[in-house]
Amino acid sequence: MIIYRKYNHNNDYESYKVFCENNFGKNCYQSKIEHIEWLESNPSHFINLAVNNNEILGCFHGFKAPVLLDNNVNIFYSLHDLMVDKEKGSQLGLKLMQEGILQDIPVILSGAIGRISRAYKRLGSIQFKSHWYRKFIITLNPFKFFFLNNNKLKHIQSSINYNLINNKEEGISHLSKSLIDLYKYNNDFSEKYFKWRFFQKDSPLTFFMSDDRTENMIIFSLGLRRVIPFLRIISVRKKDDDVLISMLRSVETFASKAGIPVILYSITEDSPPPKELNYNAYKEVPNSYIYSKKIKLPNNISINGFSTDLGFDSIFYRGINEKIK
Repeated sequence: MIIYRKYNHNNDYESYKVFCENNFGKNCYQSKIEHIEWLESNPSHFINLAVNNNEILGCFHGFKAPVLLDNNVNIFYSLHDLMVDKEKGSQLGLKLMQEGILQDIPVILSGAIGRISRAYKRLGSIQFKSHWYRKFIITLNPFKFFFLNNNKLKHIQSSINYNLINNKEEGISHLSKSLIDLYKYNNDFSEKYFKWRFFQKDSPLTFFMSDDRTENMIIFSLGLRRVIPFLRIISVRKKDDDVLISMLRSVETFASKAGIPVILYSITEDSPPPKELNYNAYKEVPNSYIYSKKIKLPNNISINGFSTDLGFDSIFYRGINEKIK
């Protein structure tokens, strides 16, 4: 008999790890204990499980995240990592999905494709704008990525024309306030959220590029897809189009110097990449949704990428940057 219940880290981790490796992939970040313990350090985070005789057959994650509506900070549940055993059919996924979205506050899901996307539409979710592009760039040393360490990263960062720091460096206590001020998330919940999302020991490795006045910002992470390194842009805050174009070119320079041949532009904000930079849309474009059973949502809504799971697939969980403290 299949039961649906919450994940218990002390009792479920080993079987959950097996489930993740069988379904997300052998070296998936979802199975790493550092990742799970980081998620569990957020009191609002949950993992819903479908279980049969102590065998995990499906999962769905969620956590509370700040969202701006009409310049006011609201709290939504951000859902991610819906997965069911490949041999058990889609009904498990639908049940997990239904339980996941039936919250007292609105929920968001970014990057849904195929059956999951169609199911969200059937449940009455509202689609909001998101942008999914990629760009291949030339790198002179494609293996350099696998030998990155703290000194090499700092050297590359210092060669970029804009301010570029990562969240594993020392002396970045000012960054949290800069993010809150720039994105206008001025409340206690947002402050705690940014601390968890970016500034805890096991938070995913994340980079922040800004101009001198911190009026324009690009947030990105680094990861691996199979054996190919990629840089994922997860949030863009722009005041000046020309400055943004110049900053995105600097992101390409960083990727090239770091041995990264692919840039993924995964933005849940309504900010598509400038046409001048020749990004290519995904062949199968993911969709992003909001579901609310109590609050009437505005027609135009923008969700910042850091309020989703974008960037969770950072190399911080892949053993590569154990040297990047």
